[in-house]
Amino acid sequence: MSIEFIRERTFENNGIQLAAKEWGRSGYQPVIALHGWLDNANSFDRMLPGMEHLHIIALDLAGHGRSGFRSRDSGYDIWHDIGDVMAVADQMGWDTFALIGHSRGAIISSLIAGTFPERISHAALIDGYVPLPTPADKSPEQIARAIREAKRFGASSPTVFGDYERAVQARVKGFVPLQYEAAAILAERGVAELEEGGFYWRNDQRLKAASMIKFTRDHIQSFLDAITARIMFIQAESSGFTPEADQLKLFKSVPQLQFETMPGSHHLHLEDQAELVAAKVQSFLL
Repeated sequence: MSIEFIRERTFENNGIQLAAKEWGRSGYQPVIALHGWLDNANSFDRMLPGMEHLHIIALDLAGHGRSGFRSRDSGYDIWHDIGDVMAVADQMGWDTFALIGHSRGAIISSLIAGTFPERISHAALIDGYVPLPTPADKSPEQIARAIREAKRFGASSPTVFGDYERAVQARVKGFVPLQYEAAAILAERGVAELEEGGFYWRNDQRLKAASMIKFTRDHIQSFLDAITARIMFIQAESSGFTPEADQLKLFKSVPQLQFETMPGSHHLHLEDQAELVAAKVQSFLL
């Protein structure tokens, strides 16, 4: 029997309210699903109805969708998300669980699997690799860039569209083009209306700022070496995000990695290939 959307959930970690969608019932394989950059929990709406025997929390990561924003003295370096995800798992009472991650959510999933290997059983990664390794001697300029961009984006306001349809079209024609239906699904959760009129995508603008610190190759390798979970990676044939050779080499260093290539674009799990992705992930998780 296909899993169904059950209800909206709210979790809390370090003063931030984290919104989520709950799919399926307790007693089945527990899973936390993590969306990509500037997306939201609706990212999995076309995929999950094609799956069964799972209990899934599809999370709005901090600064996205209906979740709260990080404080002004914080930021959106991806290691912060590790703590948020583990807090959600703890509040669900899940000692071990699986992960489904897309893009940025896939990168976070890899880091979680290395940080808490004893708690992660499986990780299904959809068109997301590992962080781009950055040499240690680039750290000073990385911090300088992050400070400048945090100031710039912290003071900026989201783009306001005259009507809802224009907000949807902005994602259709965005930096990662989306099929209209996929953009509309994300907009249902991600677009808000201003009291004075107009519509905007409710994401923290600081998500567009550079990370304060980036991991070196050795840092990333240490996470991958610690992973004990089964790992499946789905690469989209028409993705706009082709991994650099060093990223792919790092990723393939995980001995238990199952590598799959599927037709589709970066958001293949939300577009026409959603059922195929669901079947592949379902088989992997169970």
